[in-house]
Amino acid sequence: MLEFNILGISVLEWIGYAASVLVLVSLSMTSIIKLRWYNLAGAILFSTYGFLIGSLPVGIMNFLIVCANIYNLKKMYGQKEDFKVIEIKDNDELLIHLLDYYKKDISNFFPNFEKKEKQLGIFVLRNMAVAGIFIGTQEDNELKIDLDYALPQYRDFKVGDYLYKSLKQSLSDHNIKSVYCYSTQMLKYMEKMGFEADKKDNKSIMKKNLN
Repeated sequence: MLEFNILGISVLEWIGYAASVLVLVSLSMTSIIKLRWYNLAGAILFSTYGFLIGSLPVGIMNFLIVCANIYNLKKMYGQKEDFKVIEIKDNDELLIHLLDYYKKDISNFFPNFEKKEKQLGIFVLRNMAVAGIFIGTQEDNELKIDLDYALPQYRDFKVGDYLYKSLKQSLSDHNIKSVYCYSTQMLKYMEKMGFEADKKDNKSIMKKNLN
């Protein structure tokens, strides 16, 4: 039994509190994979907590939850997924519906986004479901990214990774050599997708050449 205290609370109680927080956080995840990982961590702590306090039902039940999470995560990572990109036509009804439905969430990443005419648009399909929306404005042989949005349940970088690997071919008819974005709110994502810091009109941008 863990007897010593931290801030007047026993280490054993801290384990229980941490487990509860992780399980609670897991339930707030929109990504199923993230939910599984957080729930796995919470279940490990709860199982440890249960065995330490001598409660076999708590320990055993959460150990089984640990096993279930490991099994499902292994299955998810081993599953072969099908990706495809398709060009969005002007006044596409599905696009209009999706932009309206996710308007509030989109504004968190691209607060100045506005759908305009003559923009280039691409849907990223994942297992035949729309998983991402990419919209940009062509400027000679460059494309300014107006929107690069992954639906909440698909935010594990796979959508973006496929998009940018296939973007050169997708935009081949438009003679686009590079894409760039002014947004700094998605810096970590842009760097992971291979973007590099650059300058345009004396403003900081993130740019990616389509080699």
